[in-house]
Amino acid sequence: MFVPIKDDGTAGDAEVFAEGWLTPSGDYMGRPIDVQMLGDGSLLVSDDYAGAIYRISYTGAK
Repeated sequence: MFVPIKDDGTAGDAEVFAEGWLTPSGDYMGRPIDVQMLGDGSLLVSDDYAGAIYRISYTGAK
């Protein structure tokens, strides 16, 4: 989840920016455990259930 902070310091609406670790029935497909930010602003997310590391990146707003 990402919660933006408005100019007045209050929280904006929460936004999902990464998902997919649960099936529609609620079964686990993965379990994100740790996050590391890289110099380019992308995130590495370790998943100890699936034995994977995911890189999450973004493009700037248009």
